[in-house]
Amino acid sequence: MAADRSSELAADLARLWVGRNLDELTTPAAKYLTTGSATDWGMATEIVSAVPPITLGGGIPDPATLPRQALAAAMARAVDTPELDDSPLRYGGPEGFEPLRELLAERYTRDRGFPVTAGHFLLTNGSAGAIDQICSAFISPGDVIITEAPTFSGTLRTFRGHEAEIVPIGMDNDGMRVDDLGPLIERLTAEGKRVKFVYTISNFHNPMGVTLSHERRNTLLRVAAEHGVFVLDDDAYGELYFPGWEAPPALSAMSECNGVISVGTFSKIVATGLRVGWIHATPAILDRVTRVRFEMGNSPALQRMVYEFAKDGHLDEHIASMRKVYERKLDALCDGLREYCEPYLSFRRPGGGFFLWVELHNGLDGLEVQQAAIAEGLIAAGGYGFYPDRKDPGNHMRLAYSWVREDELHEAARRLAIACAKVAERHSADSK
Repeated sequence: MAADRSSELAADLARLWVGRNLDELTTPAAKYLTTGSATDWGMATEIVSAVPPITLGGGIPDPATLPRQALAAAMARAVDTPELDDSPLRYGGPEGFEPLRELLAERYTRDRGFPVTAGHFLLTNGSAGAIDQICSAFISPGDVIITEAPTFSGTLRTFRGHEAEIVPIGMDNDGMRVDDLGPLIERLTAEGKRVKFVYTISNFHNPMGVTLSHERRNTLLRVAAEHGVFVLDDDAYGELYFPGWEAPPALSAMSECNGVISVGTFSKIVATGLRVGWIHATPAILDRVTRVRFEMGNSPALQRMVYEFAKDGHLDEHIASMRKVYERKLDALCDGLREYCEPYLSFRRPGGGFFLWVELHNGLDGLEVQQAAIAEGLIAAGGYGFYPDRKDPGNHMRLAYSWVREDELHEAARRLAIACAKVAERHSADSK
């Protein structure tokens, strides 16, 4: 009888809910955003590759070099506590595991030249979670965020989810065109708008691979401060510079954290599945973030595991080895592009990071080449997906070389050349 009553109740509830309009119950952001991944850059998924595809799509660490055994041993140490000490498996609080925050403070003080403490760090669910929580603390619907164009598509999605107005500012090979920043802020302010952030990926930019010049860093910090606007620096790739490259000073150190909020992550320097990142800012800013943090903090077990792995110099050793791996991969990709693709594109070799930004020539369109490449067995991002308006004025593609095997990169370049040739041939035929 109980089962019959339960079935009857479910049927009644179904009748009551079947006609409801969920959009009437959702937030404006949920109605505005379309379904997609947090890092969506517009892959045409309906196209089938003729051969098993090579993927130059996402910025993911090299799978063959993941420190699996070291991480497993670190987790064993992390949870190896006395019987009544359940701290690794208990709620951790909003700030995160203090020894890991102290380790971050030691590394930042050592590498960036400005002394900071654990109080300058808040542990998060990767850098994506960090940006989301920063927005929760500081962005109200209608606030303006100035972003580089192009920029990381996943962060654009986050900003839209917080109902911010996104206003682009141009880029070149030295990073953000900061000479345009002051007039842009002044125009927006005159229109009655509130500019809250200038969002930058200052080191080894995603997607362009460029690094903001020292002179432009000074200008960015000064202009933003004069207008009372935060600089939000997404520094996911700053430690992945190649041997011989001298990384520029960090915006957080140059400013001594005045008006600068930086985010970082272990996702790019160790593994994306760790989902451990951080916010680096003044304790007063971090206090505002913790006020709107309601998820009881992230996993203490994972944070302790990362700490056990990173302490005693093991993280530094891993990063140093990965710099060499990614430089070899980039060289292999560049060699292949020079051999096969020179008539169709050009590029500027970055000094680190995961991405090569290529400019297509002779009217080739990034979306068309992307689709043709998928058919040839190459998955890569069209440049249009990294612009707030999804319009790429220069026709580019982003090639992520970090995840794919080194011995596949030459073949990836060959497949891209075939795709470019087919699009060019189609254009030629259409013009006759």
